[in-house]
Amino acid sequence: MYDVVVVGAGPSGCMAAKYAAKSGASTLIIEKNANVGVPVHCAGLVSGRTLVESELRDTGSFMSNELKGAIIHFPNHDMHIEARADKRAYAIRRDLFDRALAREALKSGAELITNSRVIDMVAGTVDGSVKGMKIRVSEGNEVKEIGAKVVIGADGVRSAVADMAGLKFRKYMLSCVQVEGRHEAGDCAEIFVRRGIAPGFFAWIIPLGDGNARFGLCIDKRYSVSGSTSMHYFKKFMHMIKGYNRGSYPEGPYIKYSGGEIPITATSLRPPKTVRVMKDTGVILVGDAAAQVKPITGGGVYYGMKCGKIAGEIAAIAASNDDMHALYDYERRWRKEIWMEIAFGVWIHRLRCVLRDDEFDMIFRVLERGRTRIEREGDMDYPSRVLRELITRREILMLGTKGLIRYIYCRGLDIKEG
Repeated sequence: MYDVVVVGAGPSGCMAAKYAAKSGASTLIIEKNANVGVPVHCAGLVSGRTLVESELRDTGSFMSNELKGAIIHFPNHDMHIEARADKRAYAIRRDLFDRALAREALKSGAELITNSRVIDMVAGTVDGSVKGMKIRVSEGNEVKEIGAKVVIGADGVRSAVADMAGLKFRKYMLSCVQVEGRHEAGDCAEIFVRRGIAPGFFAWIIPLGDGNARFGLCIDKRYSVSGSTSMHYFKKFMHMIKGYNRGSYPEGPYIKYSGGEIPITATSLRPPKTVRVMKDTGVILVGDAAAQVKPITGGGVYYGMKCGKIAGEIAAIAASNDDMHALYDYERRWRKEIWMEIAFGVWIHRLRCVLRDDEFDMIFRVLERGRTRIEREGDMDYPSRVLRELITRREILMLGTKGLIRYIYCRGLDIKEG
């Protein structure tokens, strides 16, 4: 019988396990894959703040490249943004990063089992005496039962823990695809904003500093051509950037291919429900399972680790005191930390989904006038800090009003979306 069982060994799960174990709780991590960090479903671009939040000292073991800025390619304009030294982004190896986080969780006292899938959870008596959550786990051909006082669901966008606990909430899944291939040297990420290439999101090139780069994109299928897939748009993107005037081009054969999904909460008014309390046990969600993702950029590593720390601490307190109502403090704290940023991002994402290419160019003109401030105050973890002021300009307000009307028309007036 464990005090805390964490399902999923990604950044949010490993951080939750680390902090639960540091707080004195007997802790187990259950990972469905054979190896932590594999397969990779991430572009692997993080902020310096993310590296600090990870509490990892040997960042060189997973660091690929330090990026000094970004080039944003609008349909008919390019914007070059230089990042201050303390605001630079970093390309990392997510598989190695995740394994480093897992090692730190184990050093703190957590245990880990891999190649193990949770197939059922039910509240009840464990081992014939102690009340808690009975977790049935499939490990190869064997099924075993594990007991827990608190379960932390950190098992990704299609969380089995969330389904089993009845913690379902409305979210949209953005579809992503990425490859690694040869690429001439560069120290700036490149972002491509164009409806015909990445409807509802954007495409990217992330130079890795070793003659390779990651080429990828993400789409919101609700606003793409009917029947199309992210791979359909990816092929168009790859064709477009061959011979692109900045010299950014992929050369085959590709080294790695990956795909995945990004969860965007469907409401900007009500935070998702991430806690379920029963008489003698409880479940909380963290990371992608809780849609703790930045809707503007799709990044979730920083938010996931930040919320993972809170989840681990609170779960340990609840287990130690046999007070499951303490879990509600987790929901209060994570919402205070990041919910307003997520809610703002949802509105920006909705606007982005319905913009035409000429309207993206209009946004370029507004952003270009504020480029100095963006370079000085821009923050990839908290983009609203600079964008809130920029979107109050008359051109953007008019565009936002038109976009809202278009969004309602496209989706139907769904009050439940907020």
